[in-house]
Amino acid sequence: MTIKISDIEDELAVKGEVESSSFQGAEESDIVFKTPVAYKLTVKKIGDVIVIRGSIGCTLSLICGKCLEEFLFPVDAFLDIELVPITLMPSASEIELKGEELDVNYYEGDEIDPDPFVYEEIMLSIPLKLVCRESCKGLCETCGVNRNYEECCCNELPHTILGEKLKSFLN
Repeated sequence: MTIKISDIEDELAVKGEVESSSFQGAEESDIVFKTPVAYKLTVKKIGDVIVIRGSIGCTLSLICGKCLEEFLFPVDAFLDIELVPITLMPSASEIELKGEELDVNYYEGDEIDPDPFVYEEIMLSIPLKLVCRESCKGLCETCGVNRNYEECCCNELPHTILGEKLKSFLN
């Protein structure tokens, strides 16, 4: 989706869906978009600054880090970005940024493409530890059985040299 800055008088409401194929890098990862990305954004023009806020939603297919099963992950994120003309970008080679300046992005020309910001917000909403459910038991470290579906006959704690020395020390 592309937004022309000249079309924004004060505020512009943008609503629709974007196919995942429009996101660069989406096809290169283990993340699969199961639904198009639905968005409902408000674009405001405050002088030269463009503020984009709104909701983003989709469903992703991810791989559980414990049992290696595929699971669906619903994304319900909120986009809140501020875009400043690139001509206002500080030109110093080394500058110290303040906290509020870290959230500022820049645009060039008369068009803005919010797709990279939408994709980034979706990626940021994915947890670091991917687990299909809280009660996931994962795979057995010894035999590889998925403990969510069947019990294995392996010992709960594998024997290690350190464990054996600790056991002999305690006895």
